[in-house]
Amino acid sequence: MRVKRNVVGAVSAAAMLVIAGCAGKPEPAAPTSTFVLPSVAASLTPAVYMSLASTSSLFAIKASELALERSTSGSTRSAAQAIIADQGGVGSQLSYAGRRLDLLPNAALTDAQAADLERLRQSVNFDSDYRKLVGDTLAHAWEAHRNFAAAGSSPTLRPVAQMAAPVTKKDVDALRR
Repeated sequence: MRVKRNVVGAVSAAAMLVIAGCAGKPEPAAPTSTFVLPSVAASLTPAVYMSLASTSSLFAIKASELALERSTSGSTRSAAQAIIADQGGVGSQLSYAGRRLDLLPNAALTDAQAADLERLRQSVNFDSDYRKLVGDTLAHAWEAHRNFAAAGSSPTLRPVAQMAAPVTKKDVDALRR
């Protein structure tokens, strides 16, 4: 009987700790970007790489088109023009290689990227928000390109990643100036 009471007490105490742990926690701060990159330690499959690379390029292009409309900074507009050209080239190479693998790039933004783009449209600090959001997205894409170029399992996509890595790094650097 005493053992049963101790087990019930332990279970009750554990339940109270779980409930206490869930209650009263402050809301986490809103992220600056909802883009999620798989762990660097995780191997990028060709499908994951294609999805990540293509949606990153598409997001960068759409945000840069918006920058051409909204930005008042000459350097931001210049970076946006270069990103449109560079990431358009990356997208074309992904599409070409993807056709050979029956693995076409995504033609639509993820829900998170669409939300980020909408927040950018509404931004009152457009230039700084654009540089931060697109810079972060392309920095994650650059890491994916570098990782896939070094260890990707697709001999068809590895050369695309090798081409895309320095191009994407150049775009990241342009946004950080």
